[in-house]
Amino acid sequence: MRKLLVVLLALCGPMYGQVVQYGKVMEWSEQGSPLVGVTLTTPSEHDCQPTISDSKGGFRLRFSEHHVGDVIHDITARKTGYEVVNVHVARSWTLTTADTLAIIMAPKAKMKEARSQYYGMSSLMELNGMWFREGDRAIEVESPIYSFHINRYGYDMAASDVDVDIPMTQVVNDKMFTVIVANEYYQQEQQVPYAIHDGEIFREYCLKTLGIPEDHIHLVNDATLNNIRFEVDWLSSVLEAHHGEVRGIFYYAGHGIPDEVNRNAYLMPVDGYVGNLNSGYGLDDLYAQLGSVSADAVFYFIDACFSGATRDGNMLAQSRGVTVNSKDGVLQGNAVSITAAQGNETAYAYTEKSHGMFTYYLLKKLKETRGDVSIGELADYLNAQVARMSVEACSKSQHPTATGTIEEWREMKLR
Repeated sequence: MRKLLVVLLALCGPMYGQVVQYGKVMEWSEQGSPLVGVTLTTPSEHDCQPTISDSKGGFRLRFSEHHVGDVIHDITARKTGYEVVNVHVARSWTLTTADTLAIIMAPKAKMKEARSQYYGMSSLMELNGMWFREGDRAIEVESPIYSFHINRYGYDMAASDVDVDIPMTQVVNDKMFTVIVANEYYQQEQQVPYAIHDGEIFREYCLKTLGIPEDHIHLVNDATLNNIRFEVDWLSSVLEAHHGEVRGIFYYAGHGIPDEVNRNAYLMPVDGYVGNLNSGYGLDDLYAQLGSVSADAVFYFIDACFSGATRDGNMLAQSRGVTVNSKDGVLQGNAVSITAAQGNETAYAYTEKSHGMFTYYLLKKLKETRGDVSIGELADYLNAQVARMSVEACSKSQHPTATGTIEEWREMKLR
């Protein structure tokens, strides 16, 4: 009777909306060995519980709110010392019960070689999440493991000096915790060129140059409102748990939106609407929540503007077409904030460097100083360089702004 019940439940499962995606995690090698103990998760909006690969590398993801044919974004595969090789699969795939989802992973030290071989490229181009850029067409890639097409962005990616030869430190900065939100692909608004690239390279500097342990860094690409809330909750909880002897970094690249009535500023999730402030995340709310914990310091780096403009200087689709002189958020607790632009300015892209202009110079200063730079020196450098380059490249001014609640904040360092 029990066996019959199990069979009936298995057959009836799809009637109740549950779809099971089968998959396998393999280690990059000629043999394609199964990889055991990989934790696989999907963003919270997919309503799918985490799972772990078994002794044969197999896993099952159960979706109760999705149907066959739905597109699933951003599966995360974690195993200490490993990274995903076939990043385009992890980034976006279609839910199916007919095929097995293949995740290929390799040791970090062999990642460049693995991706180069996997994608069948004679010389590996920089990967930004999952995309290569090549001319005006999609690249068709054939590999011994997988065959697929990669569509290009609507813009090209240029090589940047800050993306290579990132300085390494021997310092273990284990009293620092970091959240990085990089929002590029908006569901209702224009995309933010290079935002994901900004976030991923900033993560590399946090890890390599600032010495922050990998498990102390959360990077979220294309974050929804709930994603942002979750990460801010995590950061505030972990800071509070250390009873003051700890510091935090919150980095954001993406759209900002202003309240056109009271001029308050909001971070814009990828599922947000310019015309609905309830779909945004208030900058004051961010400052209030992280400022309420007893941390030694919280550093904010915000590569966004809150005037209603986009990185190319145009206006967001649902805005009124005029810039708004937004107010700076009110810092709370022990905090330092460096934002990309003043109230009515635009936070521009630096197309030649494939970064936001603010983020490019932030990374450049960290590279030049090998991370050994005071916040005051960093702020002065950003203001001078971004103000100069914004006029040269965009014919308009952009002035990063630094504020702090700590008396000696200009002398503080990130490690």
